[in-house]
Amino acid sequence: MTAPNQIEGPDWQDRIVCDPAILGGQPTIKGTGIAVALVNQLLGRGNTVDTIIGNYLHITEEDVEACRRYWEMLEQQRREETDRTIEKRTPGRVADWRERIVCDPRILVGKPTIKGTRISVELVTDRLRGGWTVSQILDSYPHIRAEDVDACVKYKATGASLSRMSWDEYDARMANVEPLKS
Repeated sequence: MTAPNQIEGPDWQDRIVCDPAILGGQPTIKGTGIAVALVNQLLGRGNTVDTIIGNYLHITEEDVEACRRYWEMLEQQRREETDRTIEKRTPGRVADWRERIVCDPRILVGKPTIKGTRISVELVTDRLRGGWTVSQILDSYPHIRAEDVDACVKYKATGASLSRMSWDEYDARMANVEPLKS
């Protein structure tokens, strides 16, 4: 994550700080202990700047704007990093994802999943896009491996659909699927 002093703009250094003694070093509005993430969550839920300032009397409109701009910059950096990661896996290099990614109509109604699990490709790639590291994913889902995460990224790089299959496709595939053994 980028430190506030690395983000361009005249107000960033004056308004947003990352102090390890406050909220574990999360970005906060200087002198308040109010997390940038909280302000942006409130904005995302439709709260107006006036409402936020009315509820948090010790912050200003400029503080809220600084939070919004800071968060946008971080989100842009996360998207760019994820896109760079995906670009490195061009379809020409995509070969082994087929061994790890399956679409079984009995599992998540045919959504692409990691073989032998109920973990969808979409879940993994959304986590990566949201800023999770491969290590964080593996810690949260210990029954998958780094190769599975890589296969998810490679599958997505092919441009294949992440959505569920249609009911017609489901019915057609179920007609050719053996029942699961207990």
